[in-house]
Amino acid sequence: MEARQLEPIKTPFGQSEALFLIERPAPGMYLVPRQLPDRGRIAPGSFNYRATLYALKDLGVQYVLSWTAAGTIAREIAVGQIVLVDDVIDLTRLRATTFFERRGLGILRQFPVFCPTLRGVLEEVLVEMKLPYHPGGTAAVTEGPRLETPAEVRLLAAHGADLVTHQLVPEVFLAKELQMCLAGGAYVVNFAETGSRYRPFIPGDLFGGLTHNSQADRLELLCRTLPDILCRTAAKLTATTKVCECDRAMAAQVQENALPEDWHRWFE
Repeated sequence: MEARQLEPIKTPFGQSEALFLIERPAPGMYLVPRQLPDRGRIAPGSFNYRATLYALKDLGVQYVLSWTAAGTIAREIAVGQIVLVDDVIDLTRLRATTFFERRGLGILRQFPVFCPTLRGVLEEVLVEMKLPYHPGGTAAVTEGPRLETPAEVRLLAAHGADLVTHQLVPEVFLAKELQMCLAGGAYVVNFAETGSRYRPFIPGDLFGGLTHNSQADRLELLCRTLPDILCRTAAKLTATTKVCECDRAMAAQVQENALPEDWHRWFE
């Protein structure tokens, strides 16, 4: 992909993270990296999700595809697969999860959690590309940046989590408040550490040496094909009939609280 970096956008919630406008091969898309090579790594909770989603909405973005690396808890999900996440368990503590902290307007139903229109299009693309994927899964989202203890992973498994990650929250909640369509895609990079269920943990490696060549090959394939996945998804969206009500998520709040038609003014 060829992209041009835009100036950060000032919003009522601070300055957006770095935004890139894709110029080739799919003009009109925006890329928002969670990490940049020319700066030190930032903790997941330090990312300004509110300002960045506000900026994307202001730029006219309707669909947001949030990608995240994840560890697999479920035995049937393997390293190198993509999971179309359909639910989350929010275990974060330090992130702003609403635009309406003082007004209490973010009382929105969280079903479905992710946009069915965007999830459906993404699944069509993965099928066409013959990529290994799971059509659903629950992601436990922890605060990070540390990885989870074996006991924590066993607890998450007992509560029905299939994956564990540090992303997807709060953007999935914030997008609803902006009436944007958001879907979550997780690419599995390691086995969550259970202490007993998988291959022995190797000290000194970030993921404990829990990958071998075939898994590494699958991960490399995912990295190479990601731009193609995004471009195909964007192309399909232009001809897709919406089956979601994401663009009306705030309808009841607008009516009950006499919110103005201009969404910018909801946050005054």
